[in-house]
Amino acid sequence: MRTLTRALALAAVPALLAAPGAARACKVAENYRVPTNLELAAEANAIVLGQVVGAAEAVRAPGEARSSAIEVRPLATLKGLTPGGALLLPGMMLAPAAAGSGGGAVDFAEPHPEARAGGCIRRSFAAGATVLFFLRRADGAWLPAGGPLSRWAEDVAGPEAAAEDPWVQLATLYVHAAQLAPAEREALLEDQLEALQARIDAEPADDPATVALATDIERTMAAPGFPLIAMRPPDPVPPTEAVDLGQLGAEIDALGGKTGD
Repeated sequence: MRTLTRALALAAVPALLAAPGAARACKVAENYRVPTNLELAAEANAIVLGQVVGAAEAVRAPGEARSSAIEVRPLATLKGLTPGGALLLPGMMLAPAAAGSGGGAVDFAEPHPEARAGGCIRRSFAAGATVLFFLRRADGAWLPAGGPLSRWAEDVAGPEAAAEDPWVQLATLYVHAAQLAPAEREALLEDQLEALQARIDAEPADDPATVALATDIERTMAAPGFPLIAMRPPDPVPPTEAVDLGQLGAEIDALGGKTGD
């Protein structure tokens, strides 16, 4: 199968989501660059912490057949606006609990293992899992943000511990950084990296989460064009009912707001 250019790969994601699971490996153009997690956070119209409720059906477009979907109960919003009720994600399916990536994952660079399959993104989720979703709005539906091989949906710790989950902390930092001017963005990430490296040096015990946070910030700052953010323009988001960030937001926003005094 001919490899896709970046533009074609992004345009083909909805069709790939509707296709049945394929055994072939994901293939993209040789010059395709997976977005950094900062670019992913900047591009997403909404970043939602949600709990997978179960399987559902969704109409992709008028006159088209129903497709598989999952129903997600929003718990908190790190960015943007989301429906106040259930969130339906088309093209997704339920999977056994063992198929989830597990909460507190500390490898932020590699795509989810399922993304290496034909669809190039993760598509299956265990019922009851708490997941951090990066979403874009298109054709009246919420779809994965970021394109092929992006970390658009990752299992995190349950609601009670989500504020301390490394992936939630990293996403919150990048949401804050993406809103800043380039020079301020660079200064913020440099301060965060310095603080993380000091923590690593001060703690004799191995701390994989802190190491992973520092490593991803270093990778982000080494990306082409940084501190600018290379991304495609986001899709417009129609007004919808917001889900309050609440106490969770107050706790996890502290990381993004620190400047390394």
